[in-house]
Amino acid sequence: MSKRAITAKQRAWLLDELNVWRRDTIVSEEQSRRIAELYEGAGELAERGRSRAVFTLMAAAATLVGLAALLLIGYNWSQLDRLTKLAMVLGTIAVTHAIGFSLRYGRNARAGSETVFFLGCLFYGAGIWLVAQVFHINAHYPDGLWWWAVGVLPFALCLETRLLHALVVGILAVWVGQEILNFSYLGGWFFGRWNAIPNAAYSLPLLALPGMVWAYRKDSVRTLSMYVPLLAWWTVLQAFAWHLGSNPIYFVGAVGALLLVIAESHAEGSRFAVPYRYYGSLLVGGALVPLSFYSLGKHLGEDSMRVVIPPALLTLVALAVVQLRGPKITNRQLVPVGLALLMTVLPLIAVGLKDPGGAGNGALLATVLVNVAMVAGAFWLMQTGLREDRGRPFSAGVLYFLLWAVLRYVDLFGGVGGMVGAAMMFFGCGAILFAVGRYWQGRKEARFA
Repeated sequence: MSKRAITAKQRAWLLDELNVWRRDTIVSEEQSRRIAELYEGAGELAERGRSRAVFTLMAAAATLVGLAALLLIGYNWSQLDRLTKLAMVLGTIAVTHAIGFSLRYGRNARAGSETVFFLGCLFYGAGIWLVAQVFHINAHYPDGLWWWAVGVLPFALCLETRLLHALVVGILAVWVGQEILNFSYLGGWFFGRWNAIPNAAYSLPLLALPGMVWAYRKDSVRTLSMYVPLLAWWTVLQAFAWHLGSNPIYFVGAVGALLLVIAESHAEGSRFAVPYRYYGSLLVGGALVPLSFYSLGKHLGEDSMRVVIPPALLTLVALAVVQLRGPKITNRQLVPVGLALLMTVLPLIAVGLKDPGGAGNGALLATVLVNVAMVAGAFWLMQTGLREDRGRPFSAGVLYFLLWAVLRYVDLFGGVGGMVGAAMMFFGCGAILFAVGRYWQGRKEARFA
């Protein structure tokens, strides 16, 4: 039976607890030994650490070897005939993958095979452009990235390696950016160009879905953490593809709120909620910061309702996600849903209550709502950390609240307090952090006492 993976810190805690249990005769010496043997020992932990380091070095070496091989081929490329070029490209790809299969299934050298397959996938991507150059094929160049990702994806799914998943995500991220930011005017592609809709890389969710399903099935949060920002990146770019208003900040905030809703739709304490919560907090928290300034809010109003539609659509999606978990909004989902609704309400306020001078009650109301949302979001993160006993969301909530306090001081009282006021502000923030640290430490000690 294979032993369960465990960190060095977890193993040290386990051994200390086993000593206490033996001392209090909760478990016998034999039972303690059998429990310890269920997990990796010190030697296995060290070996796993060395394997990761070697694997990282081998991946970097494979990248450099691939670049060197391409440069070497390119140096003599113009002197070769067409058939020789094609044979070199296809032969290099075939031989590299054959070596990878031999290492994996013939010699059971998993780490070595992953490195070789990674190198083979790099050669495959380069081969797409080299073959196009050999036959003088002039095409829509982002299509080469798309075909590269499609070719690498089966290897990532079948070989169960995060390295190839990272390659797929990187290729797709570049492809989406190229398609939407440079060629959105071409029209959507579906067996031909449809000029009625913009080119917005609509196949991205279909290409990302297999990797996300693989991550859930294999219990790989790290793999999921690569696909979540890819989907967020694609969703944010839709505002540019569809030209949905001149200011996408509401849409960015709505994307973050949707990720938070998805995070809180997981089972309580699920590790798979972490990537959604992390990137959702970055997006919505970052969007709220500039919106919290009244001086900026006065200039955000638009005379078009186009800016309202995108966040409203994402809010409807968020509400649909909530309904999948149950007919009512849970306490965990309350703040994320509120943030999604806020991103729909804010542009409505900016459009509906803006006066001819560009200021007025609309901007003031929007600023107040945003500041309330920042405080509520900070305390929601702290509550999430306490509920799930996670230090990172708790610390993020504390730091975000302190950021809000500093911003409001600079915004409202910076010209009055001067250096003395700033010193008092920093003293206060330091005292809060010290108190929070003591509270968290005391809570941990009480929990394990």
